[in-house]
Amino acid sequence: MASKIKVDQIQTADGTGTIALQNQLSGMTNASLPSGAVLQMKYANPDCETISISTASWTRLASSLAVSITPIYSDSILEIECFFMFGGSNSSNITHFKIHDDTNGSDVNMSGTGNNRQGVHGSARQVDSDINDCDMMTIKVTTTASNTNARSYSLYAKNESGTTEKTFFGNKSNSSALGYAKPYIKVTDYKA
Repeated sequence: MASKIKVDQIQTADGTGTIALQNQLSGMTNASLPSGAVLQMKYANPDCETISISTASWTRLASSLAVSITPIYSDSILEIECFFMFGGSNSSNITHFKIHDDTNGSDVNMSGTGNNRQGVHGSARQVDSDINDCDMMTIKVTTTASNTNARSYSLYAKNESGTTEKTFFGNKSNSSALGYAKPYIKVTDYKA
């Protein structure tokens, strides 16, 4: 059974006044919200099993680790975040990560101004103890919507060279003593 509280006034703590509640939200629309207000959020938190890559080419990690959104305004600010478990297989081989706009076939707000360095949203190298070393990674990027067309974002990765297998979403070995974490990707639409 759902509960309801119906009041038309709240009294101040010292009892000297009241706060009227009638029609406080009347007429509120997205257009009346201030800059920076959250307009909408979409996310995916799939159970996509542990996967591995061993390539120096950008690779979409899991088709289920994608989030779609239709921006409210063409000047909306979109913030895309991705959280995932990553294991570097105790290798000095660096792995790079990026958020990709699959609908438009483009990288999201990626700079290429690092001289000879390629644009990425994050990188990791793990040479710690053994092949099961892993960390929780966070990638976050913002961009302007530019239009109100629907689009889908997902996580891509690649190695600096393709010789070492890297593991995502869980430890490399399959043992009850080790872990697996469902990845998470979210896009938030903010009013400009």
